[in-house]
Amino acid sequence: MESTTDDKDARWRVIATDLRAAILDGRYPPGGALPSEPELVRKYDVSRPTVRKAIDTLVSEGLAYVMRGRGSFVRPMPERRTILITDRDRPDLAAPGNHPDVQAFGWDLAQRDQEAPLSTGEKTTATRDIAIMLSIRPGHPIIHRRNLWHRGHAAAIHGASVCLEINSYTNADMLPDWDDPKRHAQYRKRPAFFYQSLIREHGPVRWMTLTTARIAYEDERTALGMDYAEAVLIIRRTMAHPNGHPIEVTEVKAPANRYEIGYHRELADDPDVDLTPQELSDNGIDLVI
Repeated sequence: MESTTDDKDARWRVIATDLRAAILDGRYPPGGALPSEPELVRKYDVSRPTVRKAIDTLVSEGLAYVMRGRGSFVRPMPERRTILITDRDRPDLAAPGNHPDVQAFGWDLAQRDQEAPLSTGEKTTATRDIAIMLSIRPGHPIIHRRNLWHRGHAAAIHGASVCLEINSYTNADMLPDWDDPKRHAQYRKRPAFFYQSLIREHGPVRWMTLTTARIAYEDERTALGMDYAEAVLIIRRTMAHPNGHPIEVTEVKAPANRYEIGYHRELADDPDVDLTPQELSDNGIDLVI
């Protein structure tokens, strides 16, 4: 039997290591049951709390899940899709007209039966983090645009809750006509108009793209259909003056266990030509940024 704290710590690590290896080797298939607590207690001559600590470790790693009263099971691994980073024409992902549902079905049909707007855009004030992105003071007026994209192929596999969150932040001083009703309508309806206006008034521009990941916050888990303790992939693309001062920042958030990054120049047969819709589909690419 267990005799010391060190022994107990060693035993739960051994159990977790053995089960992890068996899962990754395919000895326990996706959706299949793991050995029950009594089985593991007998096999490793340990207590139930030690077994539960090992199982909790696998759950936190995303390899297993627990159904109360039924046992522990291997978590099916979702199909991984790709987000493509390009150095060619950068689309304005936050533009309502670029929303995939709008492009596929048209504005009126895409909006029909939606509980919430497909896209939002408002003038607000910069939080501390947004102020850092845009090199402005906290509280300074900004334009915040937001889209949630329910990706077609991924949504069909994983359910409608799987999506990408896209936020765009712009110093409101850069677009003083945002509040003009006629211009505002153009910003919403014409997919390229927002970027065209910024580049016309403040160009030439340069682009900078950074990628990072962290554990998702609660609101991000809800929006992106993620489980507890999953990581969120964050791609931040900045449109800037040649001197590096930010003009607009687009931030894409995606579940890190369902998406990976690819680069246009490495995936395209001709790096100087945009990938066709068929090529995007063949390469499992859901988004080009």
